[in-house]
Amino acid sequence: RFSPASTFKIANTLIALEAGAVANEKQIIPWDGQDREVAAWNQDQSLATAFPSSCVWFYQELAKRVGKDNYVKYLKILQYGNEQIGSEVTGFWLHGELRISALEQIEFLKKVYRQEFPLRASSYEILQKIMLVAQTAQYRLWAKTGWAPNGRPAVGWFVGYVASGGKVWFFATNIEIPQPDALRLRQEVTLAALRAKGIIE
Repeated sequence: RFSPASTFKIANTLIALEAGAVANEKQIIPWDGQDREVAAWNQDQSLATAFPSSCVWFYQELAKRVGKDNYVKYLKILQYGNEQIGSEVTGFWLHGELRISALEQIEFLKKVYRQEFPLRASSYEILQKIMLVAQTAQYRLWAKTGWAPNGRPAVGWFVGYVASGGKVWFFATNIEIPQPDALRLRQEVTLAALRAKGIIE
């Protein structure tokens, strides 16, 4: 098990929607004007913009709105990793106690895809909409990256699922990423594996 880092945004989006922390993918949370390290973060955000850019401050604001009690409740419902939050509600998925394995990521994603958790259909629909990262004539790919640079080891994630030829494949890649210049390998290694299996071209 490793820190899920930003791959937790998959679960976090569902939790925030279910808890009423945000109404839909279009609701705006205003930027506070504080300059942050990623240019795309320095603007007003919604789920539709914050999910693909992994905007930390947006999801930290949602976490304040969700609250610890709701996280305890929903992590158990979602059976997410070790289900541990610790004392810091705005960062437990980045530098707190939450941990998940690649196989647990897969099982979670399967249940999300099949909509097996007792959540609203609209929550699943919004998540599916913002998770879509690639669409071609041959396949559709839903995914999320993550990076826990302060972990030991510093783990990078790429998790999701791909629909191709009437079938769906699930994947969860975690590799050691000690430096930012290696972040591209998360997607490159995964896509190369999917091509080698003949799942995508």
